[in-house]
Amino acid sequence: MLENASKAENSQAVLWRIERNGTSPSFVLGTLHIAHSSLQELSPAIKSAIAASRVVALEQEQLSRGAYGQVMAQAGKLMSARDKPLQRMLDESELKVVEKAISAAGYPEDLALGVRPWVATLFLAGGCPHETHEPMDLIVANFAKSHGKQILGLETLLEQFETLAAIPDEAQAAWLRASIEMNDRADDVTVTMLELYRDRQIAASLDIMRELAPNAGLTDARMQDIRHGLITDRNMRMAQRGMPLFEAGGAFVAVGATHLPGSDGLISILKSNGFTVTPVE
Repeated sequence: MLENASKAENSQAVLWRIERNGTSPSFVLGTLHIAHSSLQELSPAIKSAIAASRVVALEQEQLSRGAYGQVMAQAGKLMSARDKPLQRMLDESELKVVEKAISAAGYPEDLALGVRPWVATLFLAGGCPHETHEPMDLIVANFAKSHGKQILGLETLLEQFETLAAIPDEAQAAWLRASIEMNDRADDVTVTMLELYRDRQIAASLDIMRELAPNAGLTDARMQDIRHGLITDRNMRMAQRGMPLFEAGGAFVAVGATHLPGSDGLISILKSNGFTVTPVE
């Protein structure tokens, strides 16, 4: 798996310089959506790129828990299910894992009976509500704000939810079971993701889920459905909206690192649009 990941196109860096037609260079940073002590300081190259930029674009502009809750309220029809799918697909111990995650996020446990699998998976991925560290995306945003940079979002949370809700139900269920299977090893999963990021093996970060959750039913077809919902479909949307920023030059774009590598990744899309891309770090 790691050998294949190292061979993926544009997988050797997380910070890239983007240039075309003599405009000021732009940069693309692949981040980890993890709040960890080792990710609290941006590198000098990243800071320099942000400081030199005219605009900073993130996956989505609103990163607060409050904004997340507001969108959840708006996305009720996407998130809810009347036929209690989790009760049907999970055993009692698995359902309790989901209920605990929902309770930790400040919602009633019985919410688990009325949500679709992708929603439960997001709750499991939410981490500790009392986490004292900040995710990389927020660190980038705060640094950019401190330098007076305009901050934009390439997509909205509601659009992200719509894309996740479109993942076929069987793939949603396998993704949820994988999250449950990995739940009691959350620290190990975090360490693994950090090592993949530091070793520039980011193309393996989704496939590692199948290694860590062998009993979840993550078949090739279901993995492809999940990949499309989490990565591929969103790559096209973010590339389309980011293209005017790159064409104008002087943009700093930070998105999840899994959106960068591969023939359908953002770096390949930029290459195909005539940009010169150079790995920085």
